Order: sequence, then structure tokens, then C-alpha cells
Amino acid sequence: MKSTDGRCKRKICRFSKEWLFLQAFLTALALNTELGVADDEIDGINNVLLAKFYALFAQIESGISTKGFFLTVLTAALFVGYIWISRKEQTLPPKKHIGLAAFLAMMYTGGMAYWYGGNLSLLYSFQINRLRSVVLLLGMYFFYLYAIEGVHYILRQKNENVGTATEKTGKWGTAYQKYSFWMTWGILVFVWFIHLILRYPGAMSYDNWAQLRYYYGFETYTTAQPIFHTWLFGSFIRLAVKLGSPNVGLFLFVLMQSLIMSAVLAWTLELMKRWNTAVWLRTLTFAVYCIAPYFTGYAAFPIKDYLYTAFLVLLACLMAEWMLEEEQFWNQAVQNVLWIVAAALMILCRKNGIYLYLVVTVVICVQMFWKKKRTRRVIGRKVAIVILPFLLVFAVEGIITQVYHVEKDSPKEMFSLPFQQTARYVKEYGDEIPGEEREVIAKVLDYDSLAEIYEPMTADPVKTTYRSGSTGDLVAYFNVWMKEFFRHPLCYVEATWNQNYYVFAPYADNVVYNKNCLVGSDLEYDKEYYSWLNFQIPEKMEGVSNIAVKLYSLLTTAPVIGMFSNVAFYVILMFVLLHFVRLEKNKKAFVVMLPALISFLFVLLAPQIQGQPRYAFPIIYTMPLMIAFYQKTERG
Repeated sequence: MKSTDGRCKRKICRFSKEWLFLQAFLTALALNTELGVADDEIDGINNVLLAKFYALFAQIESGISTKGFFLTVLTAALFVGYIWISRKEQTLPPKKHIGLAAFLAMMYTGGMAYWYGGNLSLLYSFQINRLRSVVLLLGMYFFYLYAIEGVHYILRQKNENVGTATEKTGKWGTAYQKYSFWMTWGILVFVWFIHLILRYPGAMSYDNWAQLRYYYGFETYTTAQPIFHTWLFGSFIRLAVKLGSPNVGLFLFVLMQSLIMSAVLAWTLELMKRWNTAVWLRTLTFAVYCIAPYFTGYAAFPIKDYLYTAFLVLLACLMAEWMLEEEQFWNQAVQNVLWIVAAALMILCRKNGIYLYLVVTVVICVQMFWKKKRTRRVIGRKVAIVILPFLLVFAVEGIITQVYHVEKDSPKEMFSLPFQQTARYVKEYGDEIPGEEREVIAKVLDYDSLAEIYEPMTADPVKTTYRSGSTGDLVAYFNVWMKEFFRHPLCYVEATWNQNYYVFAPYADNVVYNKNCLVGSDLEYDKEYYSWLNFQIPEKMEGVSNIAVKLYSLLTTAPVIGMFSNVAFYVILMFVLLHFVRLEKNKKAFVVMLPALISFLFVLLAPQIQGQPRYAFPIIYTMPLMIAFYQKTERG
């Protein structure tokens, strides 16, 4: 009987390994499948049936992007990994992950269609691609299923080296225990300063030049750019011009913002230390901060998203402390002041901030009235702290508006997504649109040019045709927008997916590192002020910034390091983490994840994510904190 049971167990085990090997094989094949369709000539085959077989084999061959040796090694590695994960004890049943794994596999496969052909029809318009689609869906489903289980197992492990006992060894260990924040910050500043020097005086953008035109009055100062960030950037440049060198102003600005960001990131590591986060995670996080191009490569970029992200991460840190300390948090003066400063400056540096902070405010109010034991003093203090950032923003922007006569910009930015959907609809179904609906659209957008200027990856060409319609025109437009959605809902889905597939496409690198201060200056040569507002690269440093950017590009394609400079990696990890938080009903972790989750919605509503990873910075920069906080609260 014992022998029979043993044979049964071995049989089950052998079947299981065979099934795991098939899953690993499909995943390896999926990771190396392309959707391009080759046009191979059939030479010397007159038989129709044989010609079809030849064409099929040729298409299968052309759709595999790598050699058999690499596929074999990859399959073996995945097989070992799948076995390792399947043998680990899981607190969450694997079936709980099926929905998320299927969703991510679908996003991966659909993204491939947009990457190769700009349309989902590529998946089924060619017979060979129907087979490839099945391979992609199944292979990536198994990959994500085991990846989710593996991540959950890793995050639940308690590192025995956590704590002060092992870290207090030697002079440096003792110093770190005593001055951990200052040492971490100092190293980050030193490493990032090297990158600032390599790209001296800084890496400009077209938005930066627009801000300077607003600030100096060469164009109407509008809310198209955040008016406080515009004023702050312009003030640095004006001061430097008076001292004789605009280069100094640009460099001091990027130095200032990198000092703030590095201090905030050093604080995330300090919190992780206090929470006894696993040493491996803290070490990895610190290494990513020091090496990954998404962190080092943007330190010299004076774009509005950078300071906005810094203060958003600081607010997320304070929200984490609030969740752990609860009412005690609101009685600590330092934290309260930091909260006010972080929230106010986050809103001032980017318009999205006010919507994000409104959600945070609602959460605080719900939590405040949910608790029954409460004194008026505590409620009053909390309300004052939460409301004060709004008042400060109102005051600061009011002063700048009065002094610089700032005018309100059109709402075209916030309507980028519906405008993009309308443009695709006009391009694909323009013949079906009734005349009265065309007239309604034409009052808001340049209807006649929509089909021609529509670009799947960016809404910028479409939104620029906005005609500043009245409130009534916008209401009528959205009524038409809704009608057309119900006629062809897939068209709207495709417009959104086509523009944003990068957020779930780990195979697509999404990096743009503006090389130097000359980016965007080509628009300024015919302006009278260019002669005195003239940023220049020192003669002895010409080409250095190009080398730095090429290094960032190289690191982005490198194994392991490149993964930490990929938007999709962070977005997928956020979804996986949210999945665990939902299943475990971890409300505290959900609250801390709110800034990142809301930011994801902003990414979808933004005009473009391809080539603009800065929109995803709030997700990228808060990821280590979210993981560490999940570990802290999951462990109880």
C-alpha cells in the first residue's frame, strides 16, 4: 500500500513537472514572440497545400525574435523558477491571482498589437497572429501568475538580519545607527552632484522656455504652466542674469531641486529603517536611488514634475506616519509643519496636486468622523492643518496673479483624453457622423483637421486645435461624445489603450533624457531677448552631457538595472501590491497608496506617456515606500 502511494505521488509530481515545463516553454516563447508578418517568397513549391505549410513555418520562424539556445536557457530558468515558487507555502490561494494575471497578460498582448501595428486588429487580421496571440496570452498569463505568487512570498519573509544588532558592528555601522539620515542623504547628494556636473548647467525643455517667456513678459503669463513653478524658475534665472550668468541660475535651480528630492528619498530610507524593513529591500532601494537613470538622469532636469513629485513623496511619507501613529501624529509640531509645506508646494508645483490633495482631505475627514472618541481640540487642530495648504496656495497664487497679470488658460489639458477619443472616432467613422454632430464638435475642435492630425501616441496635436468654446459648447460636445461612445465603444477603448499601452508594456523602454540647456533654444533664436538670456555649455565640456545621456540609455537596456527605469515595471508592481492590499483588507496600506493610485489616473488622462515618463514619477518614486509600508502593516 505504501509503495502504491509512493508511486502515485511520484506520478503526480512527474505530471506536475511536465505541466510546469510546458508553462515555462510557453512563457519563454511568449517573451520572444513578435507580431510582424513577413512576406516570404515561396520558391519551387507548386503544390498549394505544401505552399501553405511552407508559409506557416516561415511565419512561425519570423515571429520568434531570438535563437534556440537562448530560448532553451530561458525555458530552463523559468522552469526552475516555477518549481521553486510552486513549492513555497502561500497564504493566498493561487486561484486568487487568476484575475490579475489574466488582466496583465491581456494588457501585454494588446500592447504588442499597438506596438507593432497601432491597432488590435493585428492580433486577428492575419492567421499566424491568431496563433501568436494565443501563445502571448497563455505564456504571459503563466508568467504573471507565478510572478505574483513569488512577489507575495518574498514580501512576507522576515529578514533575520533586520534590526540594530547586526547593523551596529564596526565604526561605520555605529555611525550609521546614529546619523543614518544624514549619511544616506550625503551619499545621495554626492552621487547626484556628479551627474549635475556632467550635464552643467542643466537640461532644459520646451516647457522651461515657455515659462521664461511668461516670466519676462514676452508672452501672456497664463496658467498653462504652474504659475508658482514658473515664478520660482524665472526668479532663479533673473537673479543669475543680474550676476552676469544665466548658467549659474539654471545650475542653482537644478541643485536646489536635487537637494530637496534627495532629502525626501533619504527620508524614505530612514522610515524603512525605523520600520525594520528587510535589509535587502533597503539596500536595493538605496542602490536604485544611486544608479537607476530614472533617478540620477532626471536630477538635472528643471521640469515641473520633479519638484511636484518630491513633495508628493514627502506627503506620502507623512501619510504613512499618520497611519501608524494615528492621533499622536496630529500633535507633533514638526510633522504638522511638514504636512502643510508638502501639501502646499505639491499643489503649487503642478495643477494635478490640488485634485490629489482633495481626495486625501476627504479620506482624512471620513477617518476623523469615523472615530467616535474625539475631542474638539483634536478635531480643530486636524482641520486647521488639512485646510491651511489650500489657503496658502490661494494666497501665493493670488499674489503672483496680481503682480504678473496671469490669465487663466483654456481647459484643453484636462480634456486631452476625450479629445483624443473624438479624433480617432472621426478618423475611423467620420462618414457616419451626422452634420449636426460635426457642427457641435467643430465649435470646440478643428473638426476638418482631426482625422489628419490624429496621432495615436499623443493628444497634443488634437488638443492644440481647441477653440475655447463656451460652457454651453462644451456641454453639447460631451453630449455628442457620449452618443458616439455608445455607437462604437471599442473605438474609445482603442484610443485610450493605444495612447497608454506603455504603462503595461515592460518590453518597451520609455525614456527621454534631454541632453543639455540647448534643448528648446531653437525656438528662441529669433527672439530679441536670446542675446542676453543665452544658456551655454562651457567649451571644455562640450559633448560631456551627450556621453552622460548615452550612459543612461545604455543602463536602460542593461539587465536588472534597466528594469528599474521602465514605467511598466513600476505600474505592474503597483497593481500587484494593490492586489495584496485588497485581498488582505489592509486599509492603512491602501491609504498610503492613494497618491500613487490617483497619479495613475492622471497618467491615463495626460496627453502622452510615451516619451514622457515624468507623468509616472509619483508612482516610480513612491514605490519603495509603499512596499516597505505594506511589509510593516502586513507583519502587524
